Amino acid sequence: MAGVTLDKTPQLLFFLAVVAHPGTEDAKVHNLVLTQEEDSYDKRLAELDLQARAIEGGEMHIVIAGDHSAAYAAALQGGTSEELLDQWLGQIGA
Repeated sequence: MAGVTLDKTPQLLFFLAVVAHPGTEDAKVHNLVLTQEEDSYDKRLAELDLQARAIEGGEMHIVIAGDHSAAYAAALQGGTSEELLDQWLGQIGA
């Protein structure tokens, strides 16, 4: 008889980030938002786009990560890898 386990496959999360000068030593995350509700996604996207435009060197990026700390680190580099994006898409059944 196999043992029962509560181990789960780690779930990836979808974040939007506003970052100035990503991928450089001057990189700064201005906003990092976990997006969970589809209803507010378009509104949040528009707000963050405006914020990115108002910041010198500001850019908006999609970040896929397992937690907030990992998302922050990825945002500083300018977003997420294609591999993580593919994993997230598989997780949501897309």
